[in-house]
Amino acid sequence: MLAPISISAIALASLGVTAAKQCAQFDTSNNLYLFGGEQDYNLGQSDSWSSPNPQALTSAGRPPWTGNNTACSLAQYNNALYVLDADAANPGDVYIYDFAAGTWSKQTTTSPPDLASGSSVLDHDTNVFFALPGDDGSLYSLDLSSVTNQASGNAIAWEAVTDPNFKMEGRQPVMSQASNHIVFFNVPGNPAGSANMFVIHYSYFQPEVQAFSLANGATDNFPTSSGQALPIPLASTDAGKQIVFVPDDFSHTYVLTHWTNPGDWSSLSDAPAGIESLINSTQTLPAPSSQDRSAAYAASVNTLVQFTSSGDVYYLPSAFGNGWTVQANAAWQKLGYSVAGLSGASQSTVVSSASGTSTTASGTGATSAVGSPSTSVSRASGTGSTATGSTPTNATNSGMKIGSPLFAQAGVFVIALAVTGALL
Repeated sequence: MLAPISISAIALASLGVTAAKQCAQFDTSNNLYLFGGEQDYNLGQSDSWSSPNPQALTSAGRPPWTGNNTACSLAQYNNALYVLDADAANPGDVYIYDFAAGTWSKQTTTSPPDLASGSSVLDHDTNVFFALPGDDGSLYSLDLSSVTNQASGNAIAWEAVTDPNFKMEGRQPVMSQASNHIVFFNVPGNPAGSANMFVIHYSYFQPEVQAFSLANGATDNFPTSSGQALPIPLASTDAGKQIVFVPDDFSHTYVLTHWTNPGDWSSLSDAPAGIESLINSTQTLPAPSSQDRSAAYAASVNTLVQFTSSGDVYYLPSAFGNGWTVQANAAWQKLGYSVAGLSGASQSTVVSSASGTSTTASGTGATSAVGSPSTSVSRASGTGSTATGSTPTNATNSGMKIGSPLFAQAGVFVIALAVTGALL
């Protein structure tokens, strides 16, 4: 058999292989989707992850995943994924994935702000994007109220809303949404455990900084730092009341609870049952196992997922969903498979014969590479390797690597693998 050969990223570039950004999101039925690798996948609900059965999604109309600051949002009423900055050439356009139909469409836009330096939030109730660039400009909006799970035929214009009552001083904003308020985490000068607020339905920046107290045994509050923030959805169609914040120092995974009366943003009357003692508070979960600042995150009604830039998937099962109290002692787990072809992965290839001793291995077991339709597959399991001439629609191997072969010739298969460490 042929000995393993490592090919550098330069060689891959000469073959036309382009690494992509990654994105993760749950649909309204709590199925996890992973986007941005060589192929997009539906991994199903969390109770099936111990026996992985990833379903490949269509590549027709999918974005190139070349953006500098790709952001994925769930349009919960429409059961659709909205993606900003998925195409570096047109970062303001919105790619829409209809979870029910399994199809992509692209909503064109005009006059977008600088999304590469900014951050965005999709308002749950109005289907309006809000984006704040990092150049201390205005808050912008993109009204998608006429769009559901399919792009419209006409371009939609981004519009300036108002100027914030704070300055980012060159920092990239970190923002998310709870109870129809946009929460800004890393505003310079704010003390730990505090954030600026924009009241969406009143188009109003709250003049005072909102402080969050500690709850549920938390010993420290969230820092004023860069990181990633995302809303926790509710099983009902109501707007979420909690936000996950993972700071770049990975001190903890923080969960903020915020609620105000929908009819009066300054009132806390008529709060949902059980939330009263947690309004404007911070709870903590363990920091992610992988301290990857480029990771993507997704939250279902009960599970938090980290999708790393090298294609690995970690998750916190049953972190939420017990009323408004998080499971502070929840433990991160790692799925036994990962996705190839991402921007943070070390791009390597392995040459192996169709039989003989396996030439690839992971730290936890055998690796499997699964290609796109009508391509060959090289699969390593234990000490043997097999190959077939067509790609299965799903794969069930523990410890598998999902990706597409570059080419097959004379029984020798060259497979692009995303590996985080040295080639074994």
